[in-house]
Amino acid sequence: MLDVHPAHHAATTRRDFFIHLATIIIGLLIAIGLEQSVEALHRLHQRHALEAALHAECEDNKARAESNFSACYDEMEWLLGLHGDIQKMLATGGRANLPYRELRHRPRPLSGDAAYTGGSVHLTTAVWDTAGEDNRLALLPDRMAREYSLLYHIRGERFSQLRDEASEKVSRQHAFEAKFADAGTPLTPVLARMSAADLKEYETLVMQSFEAVHDEKLQLLLVYATNNGVLQGLYDDSSMPRVYREGAAAFPDDFAKTAQQIAAEDAARNKAAKPPAMKAAK
Repeated sequence: MLDVHPAHHAATTRRDFFIHLATIIIGLLIAIGLEQSVEALHRLHQRHALEAALHAECEDNKARAESNFSACYDEMEWLLGLHGDIQKMLATGGRANLPYRELRHRPRPLSGDAAYTGGSVHLTTAVWDTAGEDNRLALLPDRMAREYSLLYHIRGERFSQLRDEASEKVSRQHAFEAKFADAGTPLTPVLARMSAADLKEYETLVMQSFEAVHDEKLQLLLVYATNNGVLQGLYDDSSMPRVYREGAAAFPDDFAKTAQQIAAEDAARNKAAKPPAMKAAK
């Protein structure tokens, strides 16, 4: 606050008094105006810094979401392949003696890593969380704040919940598989040890895992579309259907392609399991 010092001579007339009073008031108004201008510039700087940080976080989450789509595809292909194996075991009364189909994640880039081969990953929320804790979210325009809240607080949290539920279902499936595994290979069940009742229970668990992963993927589409919307500066509801269609077109449910990939895996597995032909005796 600027200090305003009045003249040291005493006002002798009413006119001098009002001039003296006006000088003080004008000085105070100038000081207040300068202080508010500095504060407004500071808030504007904070807002721009927050918008830049949120934009960078959304760029990171875009890459994470695209990596998660690949993880979901790998898991759904694995689970549908397992479902097919179980049906073959049931159809042959367990005589098919198929080996366990293991989950293999295809290498994919993530946050600068050359190759990431794990499952789905959490979306980052550090900037949003910190801005909420120190009340900086109030700096954002209402429409922008509403869209970010939709992204993080509603759709992002729902994705995290469905991701955890899918992980729980797959863990329950693995716990069942462990009952039919050897001590030396506890993660590799022997399907031939399962009775028809076991196979049917196993089939139910596998399909529950598949449905959970698919639900995770569908929610990820909503997160991805909303994230792309804020990256493009689209904060209106009318733009969301278009952005969602673009995301759905980029990451569709192509189960026909999945079936072809499973068939190719089966052919390679059958070829590897087939004993080599006996050479003709000379």
